Amino acid sequence: MLYSSADLVIVPSRQESFSQVCLESISCGTPVVATAVGGLRTAISDGISGSLVDGHDPKAWSAVISRLLSEPQKRLLLSMGAVEHASHFGWDVTARGTLDIYDQVISEARKSLEA
Repeated sequence: MLYSSADLVIVPSRQESFSQVCLESISCGTPVVATAVGGLRTAISDGISGSLVDGHDPKAWSAVISRLLSEPQKRLLLSMGAVEHASHFGWDVTARGTLDIYDQVISEARKSLEA
């Protein structure tokens, strides 16, 4: 996959419900620099799987990107963290979380009927 050949993936979105691009990138071990908006705050764990940037100031973006490009050790740590963070978004995890919520709602409904 092309994500694996990149040093970083840059996602300067102004709004984002959830980013498949970010998840694909981090699952390949490529850290992401993204705007701290919407679902990007969930898809990227700041300092673990990439960096979140507040706003769209070019100087702020340049500083974050330049720093990461000049620090291969930091990128390696982010790469390892990215793979770990991505593991929390698989279908099995999502399905288990959904079933757990259903179990909780059913359990609470039963308790209220018994009361």
